[in-house]
Amino acid sequence: MSASKGSVWARLAQSLKTLWDEDKPAPAVVAPGKVPRPTARSTVESAAEWLEQMLARDPTIKARLHVVSLVEYRDSVADKWPRLADKVAIIVDQVVRRNIGRGNTYCRDGEDCWILAFPELSIDDARRRTIAVVEELGRFLYGQQQGGADRPVALAAEIPVAEAVGEDGEFVSHRIASAVDEARAYVSTSGLPYLPSATGATASGEDDPLQGWTTLDRGDNARRDDMKWETIEGTGVKRPAAYLDPSIVGPIPPGASLSLIWRPTWVAMGEAISAYGARVVRRDHKDDEPIEGCRAYPDGDVATALTLDRFVVNSAVRDIRAAARNAQEGVPQPSVILPLSWLSLASDQRTSVVFALSDLTQETRNTRLVIEIFHIPDGTTTPELESVVSFAGTLCREVLVRTRLSARRTSVAAEIGVSMVGLDLSEFRPEDRMDDEHLLAVLERIQRETAKDGIGCYLWSARHRKVVGGVVQGGFEMVNGPGLMKDIPRPAIVLPAPRARFAAE
Repeated sequence: MSASKGSVWARLAQSLKTLWDEDKPAPAVVAPGKVPRPTARSTVESAAEWLEQMLARDPTIKARLHVVSLVEYRDSVADKWPRLADKVAIIVDQVVRRNIGRGNTYCRDGEDCWILAFPELSIDDARRRTIAVVEELGRFLYGQQQGGADRPVALAAEIPVAEAVGEDGEFVSHRIASAVDEARAYVSTSGLPYLPSATGATASGEDDPLQGWTTLDRGDNARRDDMKWETIEGTGVKRPAAYLDPSIVGPIPPGASLSLIWRPTWVAMGEAISAYGARVVRRDHKDDEPIEGCRAYPDGDVATALTLDRFVVNSAVRDIRAAARNAQEGVPQPSVILPLSWLSLASDQRTSVVFALSDLTQETRNTRLVIEIFHIPDGTTTPELESVVSFAGTLCREVLVRTRLSARRTSVAAEIGVSMVGLDLSEFRPEDRMDDEHLLAVLERIQRETAKDGIGCYLWSARHRKVVGGVVQGGFEMVNGPGLMKDIPRPAIVLPAPRARFAAE
């Protein structure tokens, strides 16, 4: 299989000419029979020979080509595809170039498929870069979906070179299509735009495409001052060592199933069930117990937080738009509360998390959307908190901050634009829980302290009607949980619920 002018390798080499590392010269000594690594001065033909040498001529290498498919997106836009195809191709070209790195290459195959080759990378590194491409494409193209679809619009697949390239030096289209079909089938059960690996998951996780993602931090030069964000525990409550026990849950694995449910929320203003809070549900394996809400987020795992929060935002936008289409004209619409983790909102990828909110009208964002920030680390400085709150505040009507049992500096929270602080009882570990009488006493103190600072407070996941009645009568701004109403699959209508209906038994 030699690299002829019209071959796969020549097509790939066309883009290689703009992507190879110009600062890395060809080796001075090249083994007999080997083609030297191309440089900026190399011809397309010699670059094609090098690609074929690296990927196809040695059967022991077992090289793979990686596929980026927009077949899901093409199906979702239906008859709009001919009008969008050229614009989409430009976006794909930019995203691929930004992610695959110099020395790697790609070409288009058909209208909705791109082939990526990584001649000098390991399979794991190549897979990670391909996943980065499809995830960024998903963020760019999500807004074009029709019918509220929540399936990934860009898919990643991979196929051995020996199967993908025929004896004639051209792509074997039906084999590539089969690899894409396999990825499409997997999406239906996982919600993820890629297969875990072509060789199957291993106990060590070496084929996990999420393994090795770089944890993002704000560096040592983050702004610091004397005012740290800290939590204060209720009298008699043991201080937990961390927000979550790290042994409870790990990074999200390939094949994990995600879904979104909505929790009806009583709101003091208007005395009604007039808000619905999103709650992610994660199931790592088929027979596992589901993990809900903040417990689905491993402590310190930025990659998993980004994955979960993107899912929450995308799914919430779908549900909000669907509810709006079915709403009666002139009927008040409820508020929607999106809980997003500090790890996501403090990372330099936070724009990708909230990108799908652009699909909501500005009126919806300004009048109905509430963003709640949770898992704020102790020691976070006021400037750091203010920066994240300010960013979130540009996207919604108001910003909430969740802590464990209140914030020591709730006055600071009020000054930087937070409308309420609160807590979620589902975050309590067994040793931190207390009886209803003790809990209500702690909550009463919290309400007094937050009122003194001029800020509201709320409570999530109240399981007992006595607690619900106590916080409603005690001046809390919002409350939800099984003790109020069961979770539902979509945001519903505003339901009157006068305060007098709730008795603090």
